[in-house]
Amino acid sequence: MFFGNEIFRLDRVDSTNNFAANLINSQLCQNGTAILSEEQTDGRGQRDQVWESESNSNLLCSYILLPDNVSVELLPYYNWMLSLALLETLQFFNVAAKIKWPNDIFVNGKKICGVLLENQIGDGLIKSMILGVGLNVNQILFKNDNATSIKLQTQIDYEIEEVFKVLNEALNKWAPILLNYPEVIKEEYLKSLYLFNINAKYKVDGRVIIGSIKSVNHLGQLLISIDGKEKLFNHKEIEFIHA
Repeated sequence: MFFGNEIFRLDRVDSTNNFAANLINSQLCQNGTAILSEEQTDGRGQRDQVWESESNSNLLCSYILLPDNVSVELLPYYNWMLSLALLETLQFFNVAAKIKWPNDIFVNGKKICGVLLENQIGDGLIKSMILGVGLNVNQILFKNDNATSIKLQTQIDYEIEEVFKVLNEALNKWAPILLNYPEVIKEEYLKSLYLFNINAKYKVDGRVIIGSIKSVNHLGQLLISIDGKEKLFNHKEIEFIHA
């Protein structure tokens, strides 16, 4: 697997994930193909949210994976791998970050990066994957007060291509580890998880609870200890009150 072995560079696109999906459907891409765009007109985040990004200010990219006989049980591991690669990329630029489950990247309580994974599955195997990334690099003004960027953290402007190159290198480092030692991916992900083993407030079914993150399971569900009892949560079943 080689992330970025083929790169489509675009000035403007509705969504790099949409462009990637069209490439897959048309069989016009390789395993590891990357799509990089200066601007997105319809960028998407988790839960159908819009991803805000100024033109030519941030890293907007998607990667295409065409796994060979890989079980769907490894789906969460790809999410964890991408999250770790993003942390390593930020660390390269002297930005210390944490992963807010499942895959938002936060710096000092503010979101610096969002991830959107889309998959095609058949017969218990991963047929294709799209790993979408929106990483705030040089943007300094946001409508959302809960957002930040590399520039806001370091006061330095960076070339988007440089950040893209560092991310590619990080992905190519973690990918073989995922395939050969997936337990290492999970272990490192947990170490980097925001609020791991810390009592914090969450909202569940409209009420506030206090719990402590203990682990994630093979389905990517979050395991939280509440009043001494452990409970599993899917992505939309729990809300972080402070992030």
